[in-house]
Amino acid sequence: GACLDLFSYISLLIAHTAMPSNSRRSSVVAPLSPLFTVLNYLAFFGWSYVLYLVSVLLLPALPSVPSDFIATVQTPVLVLEGVCIIEVLRIAVGDLPGNLLLGAVLHAIRLVAITQVLSHSALEGLWTGPAVILSWAVTEVSRYPMYIFPNSGVCRSIRMVVPLVTFPIGAISEGYGAFTVFVQSDTDVLVKILLAGMLFVNGVLGPTMAYPALLKKGLPVLGLGTSKKSDASKKKN
Repeated sequence: GACLDLFSYISLLIAHTAMPSNSRRSSVVAPLSPLFTVLNYLAFFGWSYVLYLVSVLLLPALPSVPSDFIATVQTPVLVLEGVCIIEVLRIAVGDLPGNLLLGAVLHAIRLVAITQVLSHSALEGLWTGPAVILSWAVTEVSRYPMYIFPNSGVCRSIRMVVPLVTFPIGAISEGYGAFTVFVQSDTDVLVKILLAGMLFVNGVLGPTMAYPALLKKGLPVLGLGTSKKSDASKKKN
């Protein structure tokens, strides 16, 4: 779901390949191209608004966390996740390249996080919620300019580098929150099943698959690694 949470963060794997492409645009949704452009702008400004909410809620209360923090940001985040769902549907119809199963699972988990984990009373007043929301928002604000300005190398570079920081913050915070809610006696069995899957993604797939893939894309931008293009040119020589 567009919208590397772990979810926003592995979402980088979808996001960097999900650039609009005229050659790949499906005839089914081609007439909707202007709408998708508008959605990109709305998503960018929407996540920027979430960042604004985080600042106005947290800064006056430091070092405490307002008890209504998640309740305040939950609605805009859910609306923005709706944009992510549209992006997943675009992958499904061939309008965007990407892994449909991965996108669907990741954004489904993000919805679980915002509705079942971060809103749980066991996390009220803790920094878990703000850490997760902040990591999601920063990741998304750094992602959408790459959609809006697909030919900008600067936008792409920012998108590749930012998740190197936000991914571990989001993944660890989400995992902690999921575990905290999982062990609560009032947590429904079905929710516990969903949380077990979330913990597996964050605790196993994130460190072993998602983050190494992000490093391969982000480190060359910082001059700390070798890009695939460089490897290919070396082989030719």
